[in-house]
Amino acid sequence: MSAAEQVIARLRASAKYRDVHPETIADLVRREHHGDGTIGAAELERRVRLRLHKVAALHLSTARPAGLRRGLGRTDLADPASRKEWCRQVLGSHFSTAERLPDLEVFYPTVLGLVPPPDTIVDLACAMNPFTLPWLRDVTEARYIGYDFNATFVSLASTFLARTYPDCEVSHADILTGAPLVRADLALLLKTYHCIEGRESGAGLRLVDRLECDHIVVSFPTRAMNGRAAVFSQQHVDALTALARDRRWAWSRTALPTEELIVIRKRS
Repeated sequence: MSAAEQVIARLRASAKYRDVHPETIADLVRREHHGDGTIGAAELERRVRLRLHKVAALHLSTARPAGLRRGLGRTDLADPASRKEWCRQVLGSHFSTAERLPDLEVFYPTVLGLVPPPDTIVDLACAMNPFTLPWLRDVTEARYIGYDFNATFVSLASTFLARTYPDCEVSHADILTGAPLVRADLALLLKTYHCIEGRESGAGLRLVDRLECDHIVVSFPTRAMNGRAAVFSQQHVDALTALARDRRWAWSRTALPTEELIVIRKRS
């Protein structure tokens, strides 16, 4: 067994990363090994764990999955108020969606106000965002399809959607490793683009370029995880607007208190 195969096997079996999609782990191992094919298994594993920490560990839920499943079983999901209250608790357990809570009531009216009414929405690297469906459905009946590389997030969201919005679904997939993505009217890439570029420079631009979607909303947090202004986002906004100009796509920009939104219109 090669050093890369040994590291892939160990990371896939580890408690910390067993929920991460196997293709995500294999992709990171291949990239580190390709960059320095002379390193041994121990050093390769150390480097990949550092990358996995940034890619996955910083974006885990603070709530235990078993507790969320018990809460899902106890909540009266048929009651709209109870459904939203429970979803707020779930959204608050994840850094990214917790940040969005102050803007949640206006988030989808703002996004859907920037694009034509969609029939299908794809949410790329959705994490806990499927639990915003009660607010999305306040403004559209569009079918929602999410993708995420965390198996626990996908399992929880799938159980929730099966009981509440059975026309919607979430798939366990790594959107950067060639997973087939549904063609949609609107794609959401919410507070994920800069993480994708951190994993592989240029990958975010290539993803936006290849998406078979009429409109794409890319968002960035207004604050970094340390609470300081998210100055890193401007370089990504500049790159996206340059791509839009090159492809002759229309684009616009708007901001909520916690999130900046870039809207790319590939087709009117």
